[in-house]
Amino acid sequence: MITAIVSPYSFKGSILKIEDTVRYASSQEAKVLVLCDNNFHATVKFIETCKKYHIKPIIAYPYNDKVFYAKNTDELYSLFNAYSNNSFQKLDLNYIDKDQVYFAYYLPGKRKVYETFSKFLGISPVEKGVLKKIYCNLDVSDYKITSFQTLPKAPSNFINLEKINNPAYKERLKYELEIIKAKNFLDYFYTVHKITNIAKKNNIKIGPGRGSAVGSLLSYMLGITKIDPLKYNLLFERFLNIGRKEPPDIDLDVEDEKRKKLIELLKEEFKYVYHISTFSNIGLKTLKKIAFETNVSYLELNDLLGLPIHKSIHAAGIIISTSPLELPIKDNIIEWDMDSLQKIGYIKFDILGLKTLTILSELENVLGKPKLDSETFKFISKGYTNGIFQLESNIAKKIIRLIKPKSINELSIVISLNRPGPLKSNLDKKLASAKWKNQKGKLDILDETYGILIFQEQIMKIAKNYAEFSDEEADILRKAVSKKDKNIMKPLMEKFRNNLLKKFSENEVNELVEIILEFSEYAFNKSHAVAYSHISYYLSYFKKHYPKEFYTILLKYDTSKIEKIIFEIQSRGFKISSPNIENRKDENTFYIPLFLIKGINENLERKILENSPYNSLEEFIQKNPNLNYSVIESLIKVGSFDYLSNNRRELLFKLKEIRNGINEKILELSNKLFGKKISEEIKEEKAWERCDMEYNTLGFCISKPFTDNELENQLAPLSIAFSRDQKLAINVKSIAGYASDGISTIKINIPDGIYTLIYDRELKIIPGYRKVTYSVNNLPPKNFLEKGNTNEYLYVKNNNLKIKGARPLFDDYKIMIEGERDVY
Repeated sequence: MITAIVSPYSFKGSILKIEDTVRYASSQEAKVLVLCDNNFHATVKFIETCKKYHIKPIIAYPYNDKVFYAKNTDELYSLFNAYSNNSFQKLDLNYIDKDQVYFAYYLPGKRKVYETFSKFLGISPVEKGVLKKIYCNLDVSDYKITSFQTLPKAPSNFINLEKINNPAYKERLKYELEIIKAKNFLDYFYTVHKITNIAKKNNIKIGPGRGSAVGSLLSYMLGITKIDPLKYNLLFERFLNIGRKEPPDIDLDVEDEKRKKLIELLKEEFKYVYHISTFSNIGLKTLKKIAFETNVSYLELNDLLGLPIHKSIHAAGIIISTSPLELPIKDNIIEWDMDSLQKIGYIKFDILGLKTLTILSELENVLGKPKLDSETFKFISKGYTNGIFQLESNIAKKIIRLIKPKSINELSIVISLNRPGPLKSNLDKKLASAKWKNQKGKLDILDETYGILIFQEQIMKIAKNYAEFSDEEADILRKAVSKKDKNIMKPLMEKFRNNLLKKFSENEVNELVEIILEFSEYAFNKSHAVAYSHISYYLSYFKKHYPKEFYTILLKYDTSKIEKIIFEIQSRGFKISSPNIENRKDENTFYIPLFLIKGINENLERKILENSPYNSLEEFIQKNPNLNYSVIESLIKVGSFDYLSNNRRELLFKLKEIRNGINEKILELSNKLFGKKISEEIKEEKAWERCDMEYNTLGFCISKPFTDNELENQLAPLSIAFSRDQKLAINVKSIAGYASDGISTIKINIPDGIYTLIYDRELKIIPGYRKVTYSVNNLPPKNFLEKGNTNEYLYVKNNNLKIKGARPLFDDYKIMIEGERDVY
């Protein structure tokens, strides 16, 4: 009888964590241990762990009534091949009869946990599955799995330095190439270059860059990235240095709608292109779910934490090779995860689908390339960033209003600050204060961030330029201080301090060390931030200069924040109108796209507009026979036929009659002959009922529940507060669960009446129309204010100054409401 462990990666209920199991086997003085899963997900992890505990691993596979096993590396590859090609019948390999194998699923004392987990998975637990004594008399050799990956060979004339005239660029490229060639990574760069060229030739948009690879001039010169690293003072050593052991990692962002197409094109080019497996592990949330569903305390199930529970395809990673790979592969997916592949020596390529690039690609196809201008930065600084990559959240909007970026570099600072760590330490406020004081750094390296350490590259530059660190040491220091690894940090910080003392006083050195230690944990990759800030800017440019086109294309791909988008359109002075079936045009009106109606795609929208005009509901139905009843009903409800009749109820009734085959002429004749109406006169719906129809169809209101002039005194527009996520006071009137400031409408559960709302994380509701005062400590610069309405005031405490009709364009203030004691 042979003992074989079944790992959790078999998804058969096993709770044998590999590390714990091999350690247990070692404690039992086992010399050999067999892994027998119905897949090969755990192979590399198992082999590596066995070697760690000086146990000889054996990889086996169950097939029908046999258990095949590999005696050496070649046989292991044969096992992989049989699995990949489902050719076990032809496999000439050693095997054991299945009834001679004892399969273990859990360690001693863990039966209840095993049974509970099996129950949760819907699997019948085995009667005997405990791993006690380990029996194995099989004789095998050590496995030595290696990478069979081959990449396209870079031509000898791949990079020609002689064609570069600029001395600075020539010197930088020469330096990069020396390191890349020494590390034998030139073929890798050439392969990524080929991938980006294939994308460009097939009109597939690639992003400007991602991660530290943006700091490489070679990447820029090859068209892999679109950011000039010398222009933005980016550091190549953050990406690659001579001492770095890991392979380079060039991640590509691609428009998500065409990622699948690009992968297919890569298969045509390279032949061997495979997806990578990834595994979801049991966390505390899933553990509590298991406990709840099995009626067992989650504290008793602690052993399940970290177990793999689900396999999926890695969102970005693929393996590319020009020659066949000796790997277990099913449905074009390698059975191993990224860590296992990298341990063996495989180099992955990350191609990540980004919806933002799909939107940007369509905008550029319609409107051309964006340009740098100050108007776009002013627009961003107000917080109009719904639909803008990396800047949509209410926290991001507050940072933007605080920093008011005027350049790509400052926008990259905003992106770097928009993370929990920096915000927790008030880094955004510290930087804003430093910016408006035009503060300089203790070192010129910190000048770009007003004396505050924001970027990881700044740590490396300080270490290199002032503390005489090598590129490798500077990179190790960056990693150590960001991870607070004291064992690595201690000797490096001693060297850092001692070398700085050669150039600075002790007080100055202490101050620099304090800066490094205080901010390094929150420091961000500048190369990545600069690249992504370009995407944010490009979208903002189109949004500022071509608002109608921007919002239409945005809503085509993203309706997750549709109500905020509508408010933002209104806040920019556009009237919102129902979906347009007549191809009407008005410069000051934004027509809700027809494709937002469920059941209408772009092709149907185009046909509806081509078939216009429509003089009656009947004509519309005749010209568009492929539209079903529910689509036409939705169009009536959202007001697309209001130009034919102001009575939507009547149109809905008419639609029903048409569907039921009732002819209008027969109805008229019946009325004349018998002197009575078959259908009663249908009353026109009220304004709030129209709102209700629209909200239930689209998720927002187009109509207003009352006329504009009914609102007595307006404060900040509702649309500005909601779209900019800014704490502002608004006067509204509420009718039948809808509240409006006379222009925009929200659904809200308050009694009919007039109110002053304060838009914040929780909406505060104060009865009656009130005046509002925004209280600040110091008089802000002009660009921190905007024109308000007559019932809005700005009070400056330190100057005892009250300004009528002013509204803050930042977020650090208190709100005082007329007649209320509370300050908000």
